[in-house]
Amino acid sequence: MATAADGRLGIGSPDEVVREGLSEIRTTILGPQILLGFQYQSLFQPGFARLEPWRQSLSLAALGLLLATVMMVLAPAPFHQLAEAGQRTARQEAFNQRMLTVSLGPFALAVGLNLMAVGAGEWGAASAAVAGALAAGVCLLLWYGIEAMVRRPAARPKREGRASPTSLKDQVTDLMTETRIVLPGVQALLGFQFAAYLTNAFPKLAPTARAAHNAGLALLLLSMILLMTPAPFHRLAERGQDSIRICRVGRACILAALATLALGLAADVYVAVGIITDSGLAAASAAGMGIFAAFGLWFALPILRRARADHPTAHQSAEPRTQA
Repeated sequence: MATAADGRLGIGSPDEVVREGLSEIRTTILGPQILLGFQYQSLFQPGFARLEPWRQSLSLAALGLLLATVMMVLAPAPFHQLAEAGQRTARQEAFNQRMLTVSLGPFALAVGLNLMAVGAGEWGAASAAVAGALAAGVCLLLWYGIEAMVRRPAARPKREGRASPTSLKDQVTDLMTETRIVLPGVQALLGFQFAAYLTNAFPKLAPTARAAHNAGLALLLLSMILLMTPAPFHRLAERGQDSIRICRVGRACILAALATLALGLAADVYVAVGIITDSGLAAASAAGMGIFAAFGLWFALPILRRARADHPTAHQSAEPRTQA
């Protein structure tokens, strides 16, 4: 078998691996995003209020796990644009792989917890617990276990940096891929936000919760608009031609959309915690602010990595001293 340019069997250059990684993330993210929307919208259903407290607590735990999953699966997009300036690098390849790998664990647990919470009324608590554990176990086996058994050893250590600059065409392609990664989930969440207004539970929410829901709806709507902007800009302003300007506009839109998405999800968590725990303004506010701070890692981590790359430490940049 021929050896690829990057030293691995059957695998192309880091440029190709980053492109494939973004495609795999696009495949992975839709499930957690849709389930997150269901998790939020289920709070407004008549049956939710009739659930036992332990089943409501399971739903809240599943919501937290799904938020963690979404945060990790979407993290490569801001990292790519902020830390790597849209370039396909070996460091981006490693980050994509790490986030995709780690994110599957909480998603598997969220699937199991949801099955326990909704199945207890139909099959009984014990049977639902077995079904949830089995579902989570199958997810973990297929997503981690088999891969661990057949994983091919790395042919060489991972490299930092990149062999050559990413072409303008590839930068635009990656921008459009990243908008398609985030956009379907935002659209689904927005649909669930609109549907909540038509439920019997919504008018019963506290005024602060309704205000938070309204704010979340506005933020998700803005996020959707921003994510849709690069495509018409590319087609209408640039007449379909790849340019530095579309890269700059697309990068600004993606980053702004992720910031508004983080704020919108924080508002949704405020509403969810208030409904499930009935613990007052303080706990719900703390949960919302905590989620927003966690999503702030989307921006803090790549900015820090970029700063470290631009300003290496003294011991890394210093010339080796010769012996007298």
